Formats: sequence, structure tokens, C-alpha cells
Amino acid sequence: MTLPQSIATRTQTKRPICNRSAALLLLLTLTHAVGSDAVAGPFTRSASSIAKANHEALTTGYGYCATTTKSSNVDLECLVPRGGSTAAVAATASATSASEQAIFNTESLKMVGVTTVFMNYRNAALARTQEWWRTAQTAKFLLAGAVAGIVSRTAVSPLEVVATAQMVRGGNKNLIGELTQIFQAEGCKGFFKGNGANCLKVAPTRGVQFFAFEKFKGMLVDYKRKSMGLEDDANVVLNPIERLVAGGFAGMIASSMVYPIEVVKTMLTMYPGKYAGIGGAFRGVIQEVGPKGLYAGLGPTLIAMFPYVGVEFMIYETSKLAIETFLSDRSGTDESGQPIAVALPIIISLGLGALAGAAAQSSAHPLDVIRKRLQVQGINGNPVLYKNTIDCLTGIATKEGAGALYKGLGPACVATIPGTGIAYITYEIMKKFLQLSSV
Repeated sequence: MTLPQSIATRTQTKRPICNRSAALLLLLTLTHAVGSDAVAGPFTRSASSIAKANHEALTTGYGYCATTTKSSNVDLECLVPRGGSTAAVAATASATSASEQAIFNTESLKMVGVTTVFMNYRNAALARTQEWWRTAQTAKFLLAGAVAGIVSRTAVSPLEVVATAQMVRGGNKNLIGELTQIFQAEGCKGFFKGNGANCLKVAPTRGVQFFAFEKFKGMLVDYKRKSMGLEDDANVVLNPIERLVAGGFAGMIASSMVYPIEVVKTMLTMYPGKYAGIGGAFRGVIQEVGPKGLYAGLGPTLIAMFPYVGVEFMIYETSKLAIETFLSDRSGTDESGQPIAVALPIIISLGLGALAGAAAQSSAHPLDVIRKRLQVQGINGNPVLYKNTIDCLTGIATKEGAGALYKGLGPACVATIPGTGIAYITYEIMKKFLQLSSV
């Protein structure tokens, strides 16, 4: 069909406009696509994929212009060859590729800069943390003691529950009978009632005990060096009495810091189900007897902690050093003439810890009974029978006989013997892991 001259002329006149429109449309479309990709993430498209997308756009989808010319109610399409001339296509592709590459490079540099700043900050923080940890002797001793306390106390929780019940309630039921009754009434969870509060108490208690003990020993060693006129690095060995004093003060400091948790543990053990967890027990004690209830029995506790912890540390460390010296002497010397250091086997450490725990529990058990009685009086309907430590001591001995001061000693020793042994084994393992040394 032959087009009218006027229409053909107008169509030919439109072609350059369509070519320019096509190029503009192409640039806008590609710019929009690149902007969307940049927002999503500049590293999601490589340079080769961008070039490939440009080529496909120029050869498949965006290389023609469809315009509608309306004249005398006749619709005509102005079909422009795809991309126009070869030179135009090459120029447009080159310009578009350069524009996209510039945007890509800019966004990439921004991301590289952010990543570099983050990595530098992370490396600096990690280096500072590592440097602090290498010299953080206090934190390491606290951590070693806390882990030792949690592991040991959880391992002997069933025996701890029985010992607490007999000290507070009294009675003559044996260990097996108590365990059977608890299992029948409450199931396996009854063996671990109050263990959460117990671990919450024993973790800081043991941590502070071991840390304070090491500090007091260090102070005594420094004092002996100065009094004897020795060098700062001279080898000084503490005698058993000095270790007893260091351990006693360490025990008193630790117990005074966490005593309210000890009261809460006793409440959760004796009255399971009454309090909704540790926080509920805290609130319950305060509501029933006031804030002073959280410190009921603190006096006998501090008195008991001096011989209890002091004897425990003294027996364990004195025996440990004596056996290590004996084994080292039998092992001979190294090439430099120094005695060969010998580490105690785990089974020996367990036995020494058990011996120390049994001796400590036996020496302080009467005061432990008094402490438990003072903690529960006035709570849950229990009458207030005693005014202070001395009144409680004389009252129990008068009404129940002197033997009542040792009620629960069997289960307490059964719990203390393996518990203390496990605590010292765990502590020694943590010391090796954290590269700690003692004097």
C-alpha cells in the first residue's frame, strides 16, 4: 500500500525524534535499574553481568520505538530500527556502561569503607579484650571458683536437700528413708529444689572464697618476705596456721556478701511450692518478717565460716603441698638441678578435698544447725523461739539435748565429702585452663 505523501513526510520527520526518545528512554530505564540494584546491594551484580544486561537491553527489548500517528482516523505505527544505526548503539551502550560502572564503583567504595571501619573496630576491641584477659587475675580466680561451686553443688544437690530438712525439722529418719520420701512426694525434681538459689549463692561464694584466699595468701607471703629481708621473688612457704587464717577470713567475707541468698535457698528447700521462684522467696521473706529476715542467723554463720572454710583450705592445701613435695623428691631433678614438678592425680585431689570437707563440716556443724533454726523462725507459721545465737545454742541443748546440735551431720558430711572433692578438682582444672598459679 502506498502512503499519502503528507503522511509519509510526517512519518519520516518523526524518525529522528523517535531515535532521541528511544535513547532517552533507554538511559532512564537503565539508570533506574542500576539505582534499584545499588539500593539492594552493590555487590549483588558484577561488572560482567551489568555489561551483559546492557547488551540484552539494546538488542532485545528496548531497541524499538512504537509511536502512534493519528491522522484521519488511521492508526499507523512508526517502527524504528532497533537501536538506530550501529554507531548510535555503540555510543549509547558505552555511555550507559560508563555511567553504571561509576555508580557501581562509588557504592562499592562506600561498602568497602564501612566494612573496613567495622573490621578495624572489631580487631581493636578484640585486642583490648585479650590484653585485659591476660592480666585479669581477679576475674580468672572468681570464674574458677564460681564454676567449681556450681559443678560441685549441683552434683550433690539431693544430699544437700536431705541435710537441710533434717537440720531444720529434726527427726531420726535415715538418709535412704528421706530420699525415698522426697522421691515419692515430689519426684526427681524434689532432689533439686532450691538448687537454683543454691547455685546463685554458691557461685559468688566460692568465687569470692578462692579469690580472697589467694589474695590473703599473697599478702602474708609479701609480709613474710619483707619481715625476713628477702627478695620480692624469694620462695616463701606458708605454714598451716597462716593458711587457716587466710581461709577463715576469706570464708567470712564471702558469706557476708551473699547471705540473703542463703536464706532464700533455705526457704525454697523447706517450703517448695510456696514461693514462685527466687524472686518470690525474696519478697515473701520481706513481707513476713521484714528485711531483717534476709540476715537472720548471720552472726553464727560468720562465726562458723572462720573455722569451716579455714580448716577446709588448711587441710587441703597443706596435704596437697606435702604430697607434691614427696612425689617431686622421688622424681629427682631436671638438667638444671631443679626439682621436677609433679601434678597430683585427680583421684588424690578428690580424696584430699573430701577429707578437708568432712573435717570442716564436723567442726562447724553445731553453728550450722543454729543458723538454719534462726533462718526459719517467724516464717510460714514457725514460732520465734530464740533471740540470738547464744539463746538458740542453749535452748537447743536444753530442750533437745546436745546431740540435736549434730542432727543432719551424716547427710551433711555425705554431701560435703564428694561436693568438696569435686569443687577442688574443678578448681584445679580451671586453674590449669586459665593458667593461674598459687603461692
